[in-house]
Amino acid sequence: MRRSPLAALLLAFMAASAAWAQGGGEQWLDIKEVAARWKASVAYDPLTGTGHVLRGTDLVRFKLDYPVFSVGQGTALRATAIKDEGIRLGIRSDAVRAIESWFAERDAERASHFSVAAILIDPGHGGRDPGAIGEFGSGKDRLRVAEKDVALAIGRDVYDRLVERWPDKRIIITRRGDTFPTLDERVEMANDVQLGINEAIIYVSIHANASFNKSASGFEVWYLNPEYRRTVVDPMKAQGVDEHVLPILNAMLEEEYTTESVFLAKTILGGLAGVVGEVSANRGLRAEEWFVVRNAKMPSVLVEVGFVTNEEEARRLSDPGHLRKLGDGIYNGIVEFVDYFEHRKGSSAQ
Repeated sequence: MRRSPLAALLLAFMAASAAWAQGGGEQWLDIKEVAARWKASVAYDPLTGTGHVLRGTDLVRFKLDYPVFSVGQGTALRATAIKDEGIRLGIRSDAVRAIESWFAERDAERASHFSVAAILIDPGHGGRDPGAIGEFGSGKDRLRVAEKDVALAIGRDVYDRLVERWPDKRIIITRRGDTFPTLDERVEMANDVQLGINEAIIYVSIHANASFNKSASGFEVWYLNPEYRRTVVDPMKAQGVDEHVLPILNAMLEEEYTTESVFLAKTILGGLAGVVGEVSANRGLRAEEWFVVRNAKMPSVLVEVGFVTNEEEARRLSDPGHLRKLGDGIYNGIVEFVDYFEHRKGSSAQ
């Protein structure tokens, strides 16, 4: 059975405590050696007799010969005091167990928070596949706009800004140049991302539209038709689950992905309306079984930023300034979704 990092940590703590107990009751240990096992650092001022242990953002303060430790934002933790043994600072095993228990609580608290750990940006088409093409005029006034170029310019802009905002998240882009990943390859990039407990990934595919109706214009965001049935439970992670329970789990996960996809679509649509709504029509939310949204096992949307077959809109889509605004809208929508997912949903689920 696959264990979570938290479960493994708790088991390690329990094993260490059991080993100390079997070794003859409470023991005095070198605090630096203990801190090394915790992957923590120790600081100590012999003039004041005070010091601290720091593990990541978890801080434990102590005072020599004082049987109270201050943890976190000043919470008191009672245990045998640290003592100066000359060649080392000694910490008794009951204090070690108390601090480890507090560390485990902090880890459990962090694990309980929802996190969008990965975001995949997919600029549509590319390489030998130009996507939709708009061609207007002739000679020096000739304009040719290819969907693949529009999608790539916006996708790279959004990707770069997400990387800058969230260096700790996995931000993925399916192509950075004029290449052609297949539809299967694009989806696999997302489905293959390994996630921890309460971690999620979202998929945003960027496209430009086309129509036989040359007056059609505007932006829209698509999500998977809720009536479409698919398997989203990973069979590797579902090993050992009763076969009668699997369909129920799958249905619950399908519903969750649909709800979150709709919300992601709404936030991106709102983001676009906020930056280009005065010059481009808001065509709203739409449901369809596009390949990427039906095969991505996660909240996923497909964004159509405008029509290359409408001359007025095609000229805007060839303007770097307008493309930047479209990137603003998609980026703002993603940020709003992540903020909701990680803070409001996370806090309400605790």
